[in-house]
Amino acid sequence: MQTIDILKQALSSLDPTQQQQLLVAGSAVAVGGLLTCYYWVYQGTKTNRIPIGDGWWGAGEKPQSEDETVFPFQVQTSDEEIQDLYDRIDRTRYTEPLEDTGFQYGFNSTYLKKVVSHWRHQFNWKKQIAILNKYPQFKTNIEGCGVNDSPVGLAAYILEKFSTWTDFNNRDLEDGGLERKFTLDDLLTNIMIYWTTGSIVSSMRFYKENLKTNIDNRLDNHMGVYVPTGLAAFPNELMHVPQVWARAKFRNIYSYSYMPRGGHFAAFEEPQLLADDLLQFVKKVEKL
Repeated sequence: MQTIDILKQALSSLDPTQQQQLLVAGSAVAVGGLLTCYYWVYQGTKTNRIPIGDGWWGAGEKPQSEDETVFPFQVQTSDEEIQDLYDRIDRTRYTEPLEDTGFQYGFNSTYLKKVVSHWRHQFNWKKQIAILNKYPQFKTNIEGCGVNDSPVGLAAYILEKFSTWTDFNNRDLEDGGLERKFTLDDLLTNIMIYWTTGSIVSSMRFYKENLKTNIDNRLDNHMGVYVPTGLAAFPNELMHVPQVWARAKFRNIYSYSYMPRGGHFAAFEEPQLLADDLLQFVKKVEKL
């Protein structure tokens, strides 16, 4: 009541013209407030669809017609290609590791030679390619195109990612801690996907199309989108996202799980943990 009396006294002290100007300004503020409330109440509960554009991810303009048939992912190679691989491995120029380093940058030649030896003499490439063609979901993304000419360079590059992105502390270990989570056959299977298909450049398209844009402008990160969201936070991921940070971007986090272990390659490192979390999230959403 005291506040209202003060406002009345202030209003009565103004001349008629000033009072009219104040009322007009107050009405405008009130209307603006109502519109703001409408937006947050109505738009906040409205499910928006994320635009996907014309669906064309290739170079140049989208063609007038395109084959939309879904084909299974196939890894194909020949004895000649494998012999070429072996020849390139045999011609590798190794370098001594940098002083006081473990497996940083994949420069530990001692361990790398062990992997390459397994690749050259023990890795059953025909069996692994048969497995790849049966389970095409093994395909993943990597960066870079300079390693397209060197199988050992390709191996060093990918192995370093599996080492440090699994656990950053692995960088100080001579073997990169790789066999704590994976087998050499697992790792070489992944490397062979990119070698036999020559798909390093094409694997970069996801990054090329997305990293050139401002992630804050993506619709799925805006406050207006109201879709159920699940987030599994693995402790050794490249960047940890606390729940309070995630809620600043996603309005409806239906499930947030801080995992006991795991890093960037969670589906490869801890498949059971990730599968269980996905299942519990889906069960929650199905009850909506």
